[in-house]
Amino acid sequence: MTYIVVFTGPAGSGKTSLTKSYGDWLRSTLFLNVCQANFDPGAENLPYNPCFDIRDYFTLREIMKQYGLGPNGAFVKTVQIISEKINELMSKEPFSRLGEWDIIIIDTPGQLEAFIFQPETRILLNKFYELGRTVIVYLIDSSLIETPADAITMWFLGILLQIKIGLDVVPVITKADILSSNKREVVTKLLSSPEKLLEDLGDYEGIVSEIIPDLVSIAVKTRGAYRPVLVSTNDPESIEELHYYIHEVACSCGDLT
Repeated sequence: MTYIVVFTGPAGSGKTSLTKSYGDWLRSTLFLNVCQANFDPGAENLPYNPCFDIRDYFTLREIMKQYGLGPNGAFVKTVQIISEKINELMSKEPFSRLGEWDIIIIDTPGQLEAFIFQPETRILLNKFYELGRTVIVYLIDSSLIETPADAITMWFLGILLQIKIGLDVVPVITKADILSSNKREVVTKLLSSPEKLLEDLGDYEGIVSEIIPDLVSIAVKTRGAYRPVLVSTNDPESIEELHYYIHEVACSCGDLT
């Protein structure tokens, strides 16, 4: 069976870079047939050669010009168009010949709110689930985490994503190679014991001091059975850990090796 891995996350979280490095690692280390599929109509340059490219059908610039929209409005429109053309798109390679691929990696737009939070996106993601074992990975940009409050709010965004699309979402922390010791300590607590972040919240006042403990409680409840991992595109060992994490999530009986 073909496995489908969907990378989601805010702009700059590393979706495109990880699509490349993970795909390259799968080919060179496990000798798998890998398809890297681009669903970002606004991408200017890609570091990988996509086997499917939404830009072959329309680009963000074309949608902006055709409908007189700004970038964000155009992204919302592209999601609607993808939903309307979903059967046509799924009739193209690689989706039309899934048996030729071991893993399909989906690279999604960076404008998270304009893509993943749109109702039509559920149609696309559910279609992936119909095609094969699908894992939706939410990338948390570690460079954006300076404080415990940052860590909790980034985690909570992933929870909102899961609620919105109604499908399981698993977190991955990216850019591990640029983490300072202080940031690494915060991220480690987020991954292992979110409740310990409360010890480091400091002198927050007002509504923040009231809400953060509640968010920490939700983080503890939603951590799930899977352990989030720290990933760097420059570190093959972390890419390997990512792979077996995805394998663990995707199937307890299958094999991605």
